[in-house]
This record gives sequence, C-alpha cells and structure tokens, in this order.
Amino acid sequence: MSKNKTEKDIRNHPLEPYEQPMVFLFDFDDTVIEKLNKLRINSQKGSFGAAVNVNNKQHEKKYLKLNNDYPENLHEFDIVMLDLTNSHSKNYVSSQHQLTGLSGNSAHALLSTYPEQVFDPRPLSINIVSEHLSDIFDKKSFVIAFCGKENIADYQFVEITEHGAKITGHEKVSNFTIYKDFPRYKSRNGKKVKLPEQESTLSPLFLKHLKNINFETIFHHPTVWKDGKPKLANNFFPLLVNERDEIVSYAHFIEESIVLIFPDIKDKPNFVSELFKSYLPEIKPEIFPFHGEFKWLNSGDYPLPGETELLQERVKLEEKFNQDIAENEKQLDSLKVKYKFLSDLITETGEALVSSVEEYLKWLGFESVINLDDTNPDLLEEDIQVDCKDRFLIVEIKGIGGTSTDKDCSQISKIKYRRAEQRGKFDVFGLYIVNHQRYFPPKARTNPPFTKDQIKDADHDSRGLITTYDLYKAYFLIEKGILQKSEVRESLFKTGLITLEPKGITSIGVPHELFSNGLVAIVNLNNTEIVVGDILIVKSQGEYTNAMILSLHVDDKQVNSCKSGEVGIKLDQKLRRNSELFVKTMSTLDINGFEDKKLDVDMCLSTS
Repeated sequence: MSKNKTEKDIRNHPLEPYEQPMVFLFDFDDTVIEKLNKLRINSQKGSFGAAVNVNNKQHEKKYLKLNNDYPENLHEFDIVMLDLTNSHSKNYVSSQHQLTGLSGNSAHALLSTYPEQVFDPRPLSINIVSEHLSDIFDKKSFVIAFCGKENIADYQFVEITEHGAKITGHEKVSNFTIYKDFPRYKSRNGKKVKLPEQESTLSPLFLKHLKNINFETIFHHPTVWKDGKPKLANNFFPLLVNERDEIVSYAHFIEESIVLIFPDIKDKPNFVSELFKSYLPEIKPEIFPFHGEFKWLNSGDYPLPGETELLQERVKLEEKFNQDIAENEKQLDSLKVKYKFLSDLITETGEALVSSVEEYLKWLGFESVINLDDTNPDLLEEDIQVDCKDRFLIVEIKGIGGTSTDKDCSQISKIKYRRAEQRGKFDVFGLYIVNHQRYFPPKARTNPPFTKDQIKDADHDSRGLITTYDLYKAYFLIEKGILQKSEVRESLFKTGLITLEPKGITSIGVPHELFSNGLVAIVNLNNTEIVVGDILIVKSQGEYTNAMILSLHVDDKQVNSCKSGEVGIKLDQKLRRNSELFVKTMSTLDINGFEDKKLDVDMCLSTS
C-alpha cells in the first residue's frame, strides 16, 4: 500500500459506483441522475435527440441527420430508462447536418420541406433504439419508460449521389414503438389515479405520489386466445388505473425482462430514487448484487478481526495490477510500432501502403527492393522494382475503397514490356497488389476481388494479381512454419491469381468425429504415416494453423505411429468441425517456435 494511503482512504474506496446494474437513461433531467449517483448506481445518460426548428420557407429543402446520443453497447446494460415526457428543441444549424466523413458513392439523409417548421427526430430514434432493446429481453433486465402522449412524425428518406438527391422512402413513426409487444393504447388526459383492485409490489411507492401524477395515455390489457376464447394475458399487470378503471401504468413480463410503463410523475427524482433503492432490487435481486439493508457493514467503519489488513492487501494488489496493465500497454504500443507495416498493409493507401509493401518484401528476403516513390517520385509508373539478377519484378500497388477496374489490373502490363525493352531481356515479371475495400475488415471483403475475366487476362498477359490481405496472412503462416519465405518469393513471379498456400502437403481428410471438446479427432488413414510428435497442418474456414500430435490410439491401444485404418489423434489444439488435416514432413518445415515444443513432447505425453 502507498505510504500516502490511510485507513480512511481504504474505507472510502467502496464509495465508487457499483459495477452492476449498468443503467442507461434517455432524456432524464440531471436531478434524476444526481439521485442515482448518490445511490452509487452505475448510470450513463444519453438522448433520443432534440426537435429542430427548421422554419422552412416555401420551396425550401433541408437535409438532416439524427442528433441522438447513445452507446453501441446498449445491449450490455441491465436497465434502460426512457423519459418520453421531456421535450427539447434547438434551432437548425447547417454545419451540424453536413454529410462529412463518408465513404462509398452515396449518402443517406432525412428530408425536411415546407410547410414543416419543426423536425422531430425522436420517434425515429426511438424506433432504432427499440431494435437494441430487443436484445435486452434475452436476459434479466428492466426497460422503464415514463410515457406522456403519443408523438407521430412523418419522415422522408433521401439518397444522395453525384447525380443529385432522390426520395427512397416515406414512413410515419410513433414514439411509442418502444418494443414489439407494446399494447394497444388511446389518448386520454387526467390526474385522478388509483391503485387497481389487485395491488402490486410497487403499490406502496405509488401511494406516496398519487396526487402528483398526470397521465396522457391509457392502455388496453393484451389478450391471448386460449381454448378458443380471448383471455387476458397473464404476463401483463396493471399498476395504476384512472377513475374509469382504465390502465395508466403497467408491468409487462417479456422473456427474462420486465417492462415498466409509468405516467408522468411530478417528483420524478425521488420516485426514481425510491424505485432503485427499495423496489427494483426486491423484484430482481440478481441484477442488484450489492443491494441490502446492511451495506454499511462493508464500509470499513465496523471491521471484523483482520479485515483492515485484508483491505490494505487488496489496495497493494490493485496497485500491482495497475502497474502490470501499464507495462502491458507499453509493450503493446511498442509492438504496434514494430509491426506497423503489417497493419498498414490492410488499411493504407498511397505512399504509406507502398512503404509497407517495400518493408514486407525486404522481410521476405528479396535483396534488392527499390521504392520508386522514394527514389524517383516523378516517375508515375511502377511503385516498386525487385531485381533478382536472373529475374526482374515490377510491382504496382493500390489502396482503394472498392474493387479494381480492368484498367487498374492491366496497367502493369504496359510497364512490364517497357522494362523488358530497356533491359533487352524477357525476364521482367509484372505484379499488381491491391488493398481493396480497405474500409471494411479484411475477412468481410470480397476475396478474391478480381473478376474471372480479370484473372484470365492477367494469366494471358503473364502478370500476377494478389491482395495485401494475402500477404498479411502469409506472414503468420511463415511464422508458424506452414509456409516458407522462399515459397512466397517464388509465388510472386506467377501469373493470374496468386494464392499463398502451403505446398508439398498431403491431406489425411476431415475428421468424421471429434471428442474432448475438439482435442481428439477420429480419421481414416490411407497409406499416409503419422507419428507422435508430428506437426499437422489444419485448414479451417480457409485459414491454416498448426497442431501437434500428442498421442495416437488404434483399437483403444496407444501407438507411436500409424499408417492405415481408423485412428484417434489427440492434439494440443482444439479443432473446429469440418477442419481438414494435412501432413508435411518435419524436415521440410521451417518451424519457428516449435523446436522447444518438439523437445518437450515427452513431457506433454506424460501429462496428457
């Protein structure tokens, strides 16, 4: 423990917000947030957005964006609260609705035209958020909404391209689209409310606020068909009714979640505070692990024998943990600098991409790699030259948002013939390397990104096509010993579509059964010998990796090798279903990092 830390510091340490439940609040006043903070509730606030005073004049059009604010991980929260009784507005400012930072050939916006004077984004925002809320219903959670009156907004959706803007859709949306099973409702105002005949857990809370409630909507009890008759749904419970016994507040049990719909309550801060302090933990104690009448026992003011020492030890552990994390982050930063060329391969364009390919080719073992962007920037031809003395490779590199045109793919052919003429030899090879669809994750891209005609033409013109993602993947295959640098160097002189896959391997098939959570595979061998300690190559979903054979079993007996018939193979790596296994002799593998593992195989066997 730091010398500056005292017992008082340790006692104050638990005053941080509890980790659970995580609570997100839409459009609540700060006074409500402050009340929850005092209860140490882990809460965040956001908004469905504010209405925009567009003040459209005749023949005027405005393109707008939603101005909501909520996190992408909304589905991770345990409680989501919506205040639909608040109304905020602001004046239209064109700079806040500019379509900036876009990729692709089109953009989408919302259209506001005369005679509309106020554009309200909130119903559409609520409709979008409701899709995230559907994920919350799969776990123990609360969705709580304070409802006022229904607000229906009319939206026009617009697509904007280089040819102008066109309307692509038209939709009316209600702010009551909170969840798909929202009951039928009707607009009705009033202040006289009472508890229903069948009281609920929340009845004592409502009794304190009955005189300060205003409702603007009534709800119908949902029905279900049972025994050929409509019956009231038993997962829906009225919490408050008006003097006509119409429902103004209810609880709706949906899967693991509970939806609570309340009317507008004047003293909302205290209502919410009491709700969290005494009622929600009683209804779902699982998501309130720190709740209890005797929380003060954990404050440190009334320690048990040895408790203070353990708290001090915990502070030391936390300090060491923070130091270790800081050191780990430092190492990660260093790693990102050292291998920046690999991340640049699959993200960059222009000079940065060319430089990353240059570094990759040097790492690959080419002795003479010249970056013409550095040495001769005015030469608008190939980007890189690789002189192997007996062969000469010229490389054009592009980083693009889409896929390559025919012209992109074939440009290197013209340069190749020019270089051959200059050298007086036909030993010049052309290679086109592309970082395509670079704004997408590489696995989500179109792979390969070339058309059949582009590949056919490249083969006919004796030039190669390859993606930077293929080079990126080959780096790790080389590091694992599945590929050799010499194999990849040789592949770059091939024509047509270049694929970087291991050579000289023999398939022993796809296991027809897996056991022990994927660690034991059952295969049928057909005159291909495998030995304990061999490194198998595994192909799964187009990716390659290694797995060591720890033991072999034939007819329930352990053997050292096997060549034919059914055999059980215990591996040091879990296999996915439909993984294909290959054998490659150890003598031809340039395995990095497996030498020690091979030496330790006896120890692996003794513990397996």
